[in-house]
Amino acid sequence: MPTTAPPTASASPAKTPFRSLIDQLPVAVLGLGLLITSGIIIQNILFNRRYHEQAELALLDDVADALITRMNAISASVAGVSAMAEANGSLTPESFRQYVEKLRNAKQLPQGTLGLGYANYVSEADKARFEASLRASYGQPVPIRPAGLRPAYAPVTVLQPLDHRNNRAIGFDLLSEPVRRAALIQAATSGNPVLSAKLELMQNDRGDYAPGAILFTVIRLDPEALPPSQPNQLRHVWGWASSPLRIDELMEATLRGINNPNLSGSKVLLFDGERPSRFGRLYDPTDSFGTPRLSDPNYQRITVGGRSWLVGVQLTRALPGPDGLHWGQAATLLVGSLISALAAMVSRELLLSHRRTVDALNQLSTAADDLAIASAVFEGTVQGVVISNPEGMVLSLNQSFTQLTGYTNIDLRGKSLRILRSGKHELSFYEQLWEELRQEGSWHREIWNRCKDGTVRLHDVSITTVTDKQLRPLHFVAMYQDITARYTEQQAILHQATHDALTGLANRTLLVDRLEQALAMAQRYGYMVGLMFMDLNGFKAVNDTFGHDVGDKLLIAVSRRLEAFLRKTDTICRQGGDEFILMLPQAPDLETMMDLADRIQTELRLPFTGLHGSEVLRISVSIGIARWPEHGADTDALMQAADRAMYQSKKSADQQPVMAGSPTTASAAAEPPPAQTLAAAQPGGSQLAPPD
Repeated sequence: MPTTAPPTASASPAKTPFRSLIDQLPVAVLGLGLLITSGIIIQNILFNRRYHEQAELALLDDVADALITRMNAISASVAGVSAMAEANGSLTPESFRQYVEKLRNAKQLPQGTLGLGYANYVSEADKARFEASLRASYGQPVPIRPAGLRPAYAPVTVLQPLDHRNNRAIGFDLLSEPVRRAALIQAATSGNPVLSAKLELMQNDRGDYAPGAILFTVIRLDPEALPPSQPNQLRHVWGWASSPLRIDELMEATLRGINNPNLSGSKVLLFDGERPSRFGRLYDPTDSFGTPRLSDPNYQRITVGGRSWLVGVQLTRALPGPDGLHWGQAATLLVGSLISALAAMVSRELLLSHRRTVDALNQLSTAADDLAIASAVFEGTVQGVVISNPEGMVLSLNQSFTQLTGYTNIDLRGKSLRILRSGKHELSFYEQLWEELRQEGSWHREIWNRCKDGTVRLHDVSITTVTDKQLRPLHFVAMYQDITARYTEQQAILHQATHDALTGLANRTLLVDRLEQALAMAQRYGYMVGLMFMDLNGFKAVNDTFGHDVGDKLLIAVSRRLEAFLRKTDTICRQGGDEFILMLPQAPDLETMMDLADRIQTELRLPFTGLHGSEVLRISVSIGIARWPEHGADTDALMQAADRAMYQSKKSADQQPVMAGSPTTASAAAEPPPAQTLAAAQPGGSQLAPPD
């Protein structure tokens, strides 16, 4: 193989100091540009860090202030209910409804709350009277729940607006649940508004869990009296005003009132308590707590209703992060690098233009050589090759493909290979082919194709996707190999292994395999499976008298008569000699199977002619019948039952069909030739029609 000699020392001009300096110019230009770009990015990072911290703290203050303001407004509304009740000495459901309606009309009902209400303090002695008053107010029984005797109760008496959610809370005893009871007692002993710990509201729909809390203020019997100092002094309490809060609705109403451009896309969280925890999480709409998406939040504690809440904020990632990094810096780095590289490339191009020209010429020469090699391989391979575009239209094919199918480049160029479809494959086969090509990039199967002369051949086809640098398909390359002869040979070998060489019927191996499949399907879908063992009567006499050739012809004739009784799903087997087995998946009822056996007997009693000159041959058949599951739980048991029934039929006096398991009768046969007898089981089973 010829090679190119390296240049000699005399061919290379000596480098001067000035030329060496010029050669380093592209490196110097590139370094200076990158240094300036790095300085700009560092200054931007420092600025972004300060901006992120200030913007996040400002947004946190806005959220905390808005939440405190809203909770103060809700506390004022609840306190107003207590003040009105203490001033009037009592409250009634109707007067309270009018009060809330006035607040709503005046737009003084705070947003974010499910409503306003109150709960009476009810002693055990007053329980029945109180339930009667609820029934009078609501026009239907409203029992205090949960049921059971307790020293005292605090049932929700009124909750406005009385929609489908609030209606579920009416009558619920707030003292029966620990979290609510603790808040009620604290409100009674302190005299101040008290917010409960995190709880699940009665207003939640089934499967619609959302954290909630309830704000309580006490309503005293004597407004001038001091609050009770002990929880057991609740008898001095008339009741409690309350406002249930569904936290997600409260936070959404609060956030809508915040005018901060950085709120959009930022994460806002709320926790019950002084530390963030999954147990105390009240509001986390993006479910980011505990995940990498919540990496650098700021928190602020607030006090509402005597309870500590923790507000958290993480600034939107559309703004610079806490480390000062931002996508704009990448753009700056990219632009600066590109400018620097461009300047370096310009200077480099001036120096290397001659070398690049030589390299380009060498590459063109190499590419031409590679193309010539590829073309020789394409045309010389023994496999048929087709190249198509992403839409499946043929671009080129080789001579081997023409020899396989008869189609030339002129026939198929610009056309689809659908012309090869043989009709032996469903449309889903080709849909799966294209889907696998899109997903995996390749496909390899055996496929029946119709050649140009109309013959159908089996091809081993392998298709590969050729992609560009972005992995988008450019071409499909399909390689074809004709395996029809191999397939035909395999099918012939398989047929010889599973069929009787004389009659062409299934042999015992194939029968057992199909019987096991039929039993598996029967167990799954509740079918019955029938089995008939048949043994020819009088065959040995024919064989001994006329010879084996006539005996073989008689066996073939019997096979053809038996095949006439088969359904498409049935299997007839010659297991050897003059014994045959008929397998019936989805077997009919026992009576129908007996009728089928009678018809087979009748058919085989008919004379056989033309097998040996003018001789008329007569035989009969003995049949043993068994059916799954009555006569056997598995393949072996079922075949043994049918075999025993067949021998029982041969010994039977009347030689009539009897099912497996039935007692034989001692009646004598009426007339020759002997007919088969069948051992019978109890009636029942499938009601399918008998085979035709």
